[in-house]
Amino acid sequence: MFRSLFRWSKDEIAMEIRSLYLDGEELNYTSVERNHLALLRAACRYFGSWKDAIEYAGLDYDRIRKYKAWTNEKILARIQELHRKEVDLSWRNVSTNVDPALAAAAVRPQRFGSWRAALEAAGLNYDEIRRYREWDESQVVNELLGLHEAGEPLNSRDVQETTPPLFHAARRRFEHWDNALEAAGLDVDQIRKRPRPREVETG
Repeated sequence: MFRSLFRWSKDEIAMEIRSLYLDGEELNYTSVERNHLALLRAACRYFGSWKDAIEYAGLDYDRIRKYKAWTNEKILARIQELHRKEVDLSWRNVSTNVDPALAAAAVRPQRFGSWRAALEAAGLNYDEIRRYREWDESQVVNELLGLHEAGEPLNSRDVQETTPPLFHAARRRFEHWDNALEAAGLDVDQIRKRPRPREVETG
């Protein structure tokens, strides 16, 4: 976006920086000098340096310096990284709190087109992530009791493999998996000792 220098203000510069960030643009000095020279000049005039303008916009300058344009591979790697850290990957949480730039890049038509498509390409179950994202303590407990009555294994390792969003919801609400089991009135020691399905011999 081109603007005459005298029309810029600090807040307008910050808004433009955030807009470019959400669009997945590279914001290191060299890239901005090449692609958005008017913005760079205005930022340096009003803030004294590009670094100060970036920080005024609420962004991490060190991260911006190391940032590279989002590719499909980088989007998937970031989603999987957040999943390993047990982050709530619902659209609302990622797009507003965790990593807005990731969310914006993932849904661009030239990338995955939707958040669901990005999650599924990363090997995650979109419906499960949506289902468990806002569960409260009672919903987690009821689900645990239902799985227990159905004879499903409830040790943390199995649940992380079979129903990761439930595991993450329980951790968010109870801090520890064992706390969730105890809240459901289940015997933690007995659940830990139960053989995993593939360990049970038949015949």
